[in-house]
Amino acid sequence: MFEFLIKKLKAHPRKIVFTEGTDPRILEASARLLSGTFLTPVLVGNLDEIQAAAEEAGFNIRGAIIIDPEKYENMEAMVAKMVELRKGKMTEDECRTAQKKGNYFGTMLVAMGEADALLGGATYSTADTVRPALQIIKTKPGNKIVSSCFILVRPSATGDREVLAMGDCAINIKPNEDELVEIAVETAKCARIFGVDPKVAFLSYSTFG
Repeated sequence: MFEFLIKKLKAHPRKIVFTEGTDPRILEASARLLSGTFLTPVLVGNLDEIQAAAEEAGFNIRGAIIIDPEKYENMEAMVAKMVELRKGKMTEDECRTAQKKGNYFGTMLVAMGEADALLGGATYSTADTVRPALQIIKTKPGNKIVSSCFILVRPSATGDREVLAMGDCAINIKPNEDELVEIAVETAKCARIFGVDPKVAFLSYSTFG
């Protein structure tokens, strides 16, 4: 299922930011990615702490890029860019303080073109992971909300692999009709990336109200 994506990434290698650089799950994922040649992990955090955590957990992260917000040489340029992107909603001092946090710092690395994507949520909550992206990168033109999508692979009744794309199980608590349409369309697009010919069904297991 991932062969198409891997082939595409090998042709155009990318950098992915991990906002929680010392987390053992992040270190394991980084080590596995480094065994290939198509995704370079960018770990946010203190160099010594990340290397010590990797050594303790037994993961080889040689080749990963490690960036410490406290020692980032382009911090002033990053702060100025964030002030510009926030359009008066945050002061320079507020932006500088925010950049000390891995979630905001990692998002700004993407915004400034120093990385291509971001993965967070190992220790940050969903809200704390999504909020910086909404404030800084925002949604693509034409979209009004952010939604999530889980790709699940399971054996089917015939013995083949069945692929399910489950849309927005984590972000929008009570979407209206227009938001449901947008969620369905974006989930279908995501499914197509994984080679799935989507058939859309609306199911709800919400306990809201």
